Amino acid sequence: AVGFVRGDFDALPWSSDSVDHVFSMEAIYYASNPSNTLEEVRRILRPGGTFYCAVNYYEENVHSHGWEENMSIEMIRWSAPEYRAAFRDAGLVVAEQDTIPDRETEIPPADAFPTDDWESRADMVERYREYGTLLTVGVAPE
Repeated sequence: AVGFVRGDFDALPWSSDSVDHVFSMEAIYYASNPSNTLEEVRRILRPGGTFYCAVNYYEENVHSHGWEENMSIEMIRWSAPEYRAAFRDAGLVVAEQDTIPDRETEIPPADAFPTDDWESRADMVERYREYGTLLTVGVAPE
C-alpha cells in the first residue's frame, strides 16, 4: 500500500523492519535532528528497503541559502557529502546521489529580469537547470 502519514520525524509510526520504501521530498531539513530521522528511517526499513531523499535546500545550491530567513522554523542545510556521511552513520548504504535538473520550469527571456524572485536570468537558469534537486538514495543492508 502507498500512503502519506503526518507524524514526528523522530518517532515514525511503524514497527522495525516493516517498510519497503520511504520517500521524502523537501522535508528532512525541517527535522530538529536529521541524523535521528535517518536512524528512524533505517529502523523501519526492511533489509534491502530504500530511502529516497530529495531536497532543494542544500549547501551547493547557493540560491537556496536565503530560504531560512523567510521561514518561521529552523532549517538544517547539509552539503551532498554531509548527506552521504549522515546516511552511512545511520546504517544506510548510499546507493546513489545525484542532482536532478528541473527542465520544466519556464524561464523568461533576459529582458524580463530582474523579477521579484530573481536578479538575473543566469541565476534562475543556474538554480533550475544546474543545481536542481539533490537526490540521495540509501538502502538498508541485507
